[in-house]
Amino acid sequence: MTITEFEQRVFEQTSVSSGHYDAEYFQGEWRADHNRYDLETRRQIEARNPALIKEVFEPANVLDLGCGPGALMHLLWELGLDVEGIDFAESSRGLATPEVRDRITVGSVTDATLKPANGYELVVCREVLEHLTVLEVRQAVANMVRMTSKYIYVTTRFHPAPASLLDFTTQFDVDPTHITLLNKDLLRLLFVLEGCRSRPDLEARMDWGGKGRVLVLEKQ
Repeated sequence: MTITEFEQRVFEQTSVSSGHYDAEYFQGEWRADHNRYDLETRRQIEARNPALIKEVFEPANVLDLGCGPGALMHLLWELGLDVEGIDFAESSRGLATPEVRDRITVGSVTDATLKPANGYELVVCREVLEHLTVLEVRQAVANMVRMTSKYIYVTTRFHPAPASLLDFTTQFDVDPTHITLLNKDLLRLLFVLEGCRSRPDLEARMDWGGKGRVLVLEKQ
């Protein structure tokens, strides 16, 4: 993809409205392979992830950016972690468990006014960036770096076969809101330009499933 093509595609993108992420989105029958966002289903899907987050990062506090109904938050809360979340879907709080419902702030992952700078030792952003436009991804990256004092842990869907750094694609067959699958190197570069250093050693520990969808950054 040339820079001209990249520019055109970036400005053609349209954001997904928060209203799309309702109870049907999170828990509807359309979700294949037992991928619903209720707590016990997510407990099975998350498997080792919550315990690994606690073990690898040892965070005093955690922010889950784009937390949805807060299943990962609940699992981290069960492990004794101080965890908060942000999600722009109004449904997120209603679908969350009572234990974490009041810890979820309804708002955009790009909003730099919702939480304090350097307020969290770990900012988690999992399966979120593919739902944003490229411009929103850039803003979300900057916001994550602003809010963390130490680590950022990201998982997302990446372009399966990018021909250039600028290539991005969609994944409508999996989810109609998967509008941005970036080149993995481009996403890593965005974090580097915000003042973060890659931690491939921690990425290897967190990518225990070998899916290649993990980034771990440390703020400098």
